[in-house]
Amino acid sequence: MAKAYPVGIALLGAGARGELNLATLAKRHPHRLRFIAVAEPHDGRREQFVRRFGLDPKNAFRDWRELLAKPRIADAVLNALPCRMHYESGLAALEAGYHQLLEKPMALSPGKCLVLAEVARERGLVLAIALQCRYNRIYSRVRALLDQQAIGRLMNLDCAENIGYWHFILSYVRGIHHHSSLSHSFLLAKAIHDLDLITWFAGAPAKRVSSFGSLQFFTQANAPAGAPERCMDGCPVEKTCEFSAIQQYLKPGRPMIPFKLMAGQSLEAVLDVIREPRFRTLASIVTQDDLSEAGIKKALDETNHGRCVFHCPNDVVDHQTVSVEYENGVTASFSLSAFSLVWERTLNLHGTKGEIRSADFSGRLETRTYNPARARTERIPYHGIIHGGADLAIQLEFAKAVAREDPESILTRADQCLESHLVCFAAEKAREEKRVVEMEEFRKQAREEAKVIRQHP
Repeated sequence: MAKAYPVGIALLGAGARGELNLATLAKRHPHRLRFIAVAEPHDGRREQFVRRFGLDPKNAFRDWRELLAKPRIADAVLNALPCRMHYESGLAALEAGYHQLLEKPMALSPGKCLVLAEVARERGLVLAIALQCRYNRIYSRVRALLDQQAIGRLMNLDCAENIGYWHFILSYVRGIHHHSSLSHSFLLAKAIHDLDLITWFAGAPAKRVSSFGSLQFFTQANAPAGAPERCMDGCPVEKTCEFSAIQQYLKPGRPMIPFKLMAGQSLEAVLDVIREPRFRTLASIVTQDDLSEAGIKKALDETNHGRCVFHCPNDVVDHQTVSVEYENGVTASFSLSAFSLVWERTLNLHGTKGEIRSADFSGRLETRTYNPARARTERIPYHGIIHGGADLAIQLEFAKAVAREDPESILTRADQCLESHLVCFAAEKAREEKRVVEMEEFRKQAREEAKVIRQHP
């Protein structure tokens, strides 16, 4: 029996991702989603969320375990906790009977990802994974072109995740994903989006995977002479350093993106920047509570965000390549790099009758065939702040699936996203062990891990 709108949501984790990027957007559609509970250990963030979303204070909890131990108080959970908590909290939410939109990655081991998908299926619950790029308009269009066989039979894909140096240092040198112990790998924390798109378009399980990459630049060996541990402690090159925390967060202005590259941004992106001041500065990730100069300085003094990028305790790679062969003969190459100005994914698909070339930030989509008269260029405006607008789209689709009690209707349900997770794990294994990983054997090991977990939870 279908539920009535709005779908009641309990938010686990009111950090920048949960509160700013997701809940702020969902708040604009109160007829579809309504936040009625929150679990967040940071007192300021939890209290801010209660105020902004008009929650009953009795439905605000410091610990997600406390919320899930109560009789069910919502229809679904939006799980935006840190990566290392996804499996335990995700499993607990399913066992408590909640439908769930779970941030990627599902878990930090292949077997645990399998367990989550199995439990959701057994209980008939919606378990959607926040691989929202499948809902991005430019990739929805690419999917449609493939289905129409606009370029014939797909043969090869090449994808590049040009992450933007400022985004890399924000999230992967100074930020929440700076160490492999927190989110397994750079691939799983970031490239899961790209490898999910590639696998979705390839349309078959992966057969074998290889990968190469390392941490080369953001290390102590490359620190400027005399650079202190923190940017605010009198660094002799601070005023000319592209990575200065003062320039990045205290004196917003970098990165300086050329105006012509902004032409592909959607009207919604412009309006969101106007409506939400926190979208205008990277400092909103450094501190959600106080964006005054004093508040930002305090955060830079007390957190990794104020450290010199060459003196941070980071260990994730800053560049990596992955090669995948799929069971249907499609091959794919993927590169991930910290060294670009703009955060833009380029994705090119080659078929037996032509090719599709795309660049998401710029909103460019070209379909070229062997008959030049049939070439087509499209502009699909992109929302550069919220994954092309897909952060909202996936929440609305999730709410629809919950309201209809239809786990099969959502593009990113857990069992559909397993393969891209396994490819990420296999690629990191290939990189670390300097070998090609055969996926049949890798899946067997994942199933064995899942079996042990379920036998000895």
